[in-house]
Amino acid sequence: MVITSRENKIYKSLKALKDKKQRESEGLFLIEGLRGVRDAAENGMKPRLIALCEGSDISLGGAKTYVLAKRLFNEIADTTTPQGVIAAFEMPRFGFDDLRGSENAFVVFCENLRDPGNLGTIIRTADAAGAVGAALSKGCCDLFNPKTVRSTVASIGNLPIVRGSDAAYAAARLKELGYRLVAGALTPGAQSLYEADLGGRVAFVVGSEADGISPELLALCDAAVTIPMAGRAESLNAAVAAAVMMYEKVRKNAN
Repeated sequence: MVITSRENKIYKSLKALKDKKQRESEGLFLIEGLRGVRDAAENGMKPRLIALCEGSDISLGGAKTYVLAKRLFNEIADTTTPQGVIAAFEMPRFGFDDLRGSENAFVVFCENLRDPGNLGTIIRTADAAGAVGAALSKGCCDLFNPKTVRSTVASIGNLPIVRGSDAAYAAARLKELGYRLVAGALTPGAQSLYEADLGGRVAFVVGSEADGISPELLALCDAAVTIPMAGRAESLNAAVAAAVMMYEKVRKNAN
């Protein structure tokens, strides 16, 4: 049976999840596209329901599946060329104790990141580099924004991500777990990333795209590093800077 009415409760519930407040209220978020849905399910995330576009030949299990008329499906989809499948998943919930790691573990701690694409890319890179997880301050953009979810390319289901904490509280909890807070910041006394000691547990602190790391959080950091730039650019994109710092830790761990 194909759902054709905008008054249908399945259509209305899926459409409502495009709103952040509704996502938080229900503890659900949307993943769009066959790869994203399959990868999330394989990573242990639980789909509540699956919606297929009318005419789609996709076959998925694991949750109740509904078929929507194309015009209704496109109203829920966030991409310009939908792949014909959207699923509502339960939001994973993590705490700081989920970020415990080995003696050389690392995490990424994002403060006030505003761009969903940057946040998603940082999470994807952290997953690829072997990070234990990530912490997001309450000033960060929504982890479950559709653009953030797409940018993680399913890594959102691979990593423990602690979100919504006050920055000072997050810093304190990470230190309790044995992490040194290493800020990526142009500040007096900052060392070159390539010369800095990155041994032991490290939490790389990444600040907002416009303002960098807040003075309050910077004061709580154990060290600050800069990324040498031979060219004339003044700074790097937040996601690129985070990637360089994490992979320098990976390189030094390997030596």
